[in-house]
Amino acid sequence: MGRKGNSGYTNPDSRFGREGAYSGSLGPTQHYLERTQGRLGGELLPAPGYTVWSRSTEGVTIDGSNNVSQWNDISGNGINFTQGTSGDFPQLNVSNSALNNLPSLDMNNGDSMETADDDALDATGGFCVYVVAKLDSYPSTFSFFISRTNGTSWGTGWGIYYYAGALRFFVDYWNDASKRAELTSTISTTSGNIFKFHYNQTTITAEIIGPSSQIDTQAQSTSDINAPGEGISLNRGGSDAYDGDWDYAEVLFYPSPLSAAGQTITENYLKDRYNIT
Repeated sequence: MGRKGNSGYTNPDSRFGREGAYSGSLGPTQHYLERTQGRLGGELLPAPGYTVWSRSTEGVTIDGSNNVSQWNDISGNGINFTQGTSGDFPQLNVSNSALNNLPSLDMNNGDSMETADDDALDATGGFCVYVVAKLDSYPSTFSFFISRTNGTSWGTGWGIYYYAGALRFFVDYWNDASKRAELTSTISTTSGNIFKFHYNQTTITAEIIGPSSQIDTQAQSTSDINAPGEGISLNRGGSDAYDGDWDYAEVLFYPSPLSAAGQTITENYLKDRYNIT
């Protein structure tokens, strides 16, 4: 990288997952620390290593009625969320008061989006996913929030779904209590939360960060996650019968476990962006 006198770096720096020019009074050591700690030029950023990053202020394709047909991945991998059926388009809410007045993609019962399958989604050794969203309601006794699984049998991959008064975070098989962590469904419908799902081959960690804070862990005997051959779905469990009712603002997917330091960086970024405490 180039230097500008003794003031700091000025050439593009892509070592930590975000490329951009920077100049200022930082020396090289401080510049390095700013990048690795998730802050540069006053802006907080998520920890690097994600293969999907979608947020509601960028890359949203809408028609004249604010119906959303595509939500772009800004990670550089091009793993975009799409919806090809007009009747299932989410609605773009341009200012959601529950999400720091930032936009959200509102998915009611029947609305959903999905990425294509991609090798960058494979996470045999574990993963970490964050979703910033507001719950509107549970329209049925069984509904999916986010998942990467195989159709409606849900026997491989991972997912978060609502059932029997709880949000269940599962790995490899949805209906096996030894393969999931559970959080009770007492979630605010007037405020946003950060939903975190972390798996490191031995432990499932389910967490809600925000006004409805909860956490649960579950020892998991499965070492590897079977790739289901499908993409990541939002608000859909393989058919319209298993949709929910959520306002989505941001999705981050890491195809491997995230270090404790990385989790702190990403969570600080999300809490700051959406004013979630």
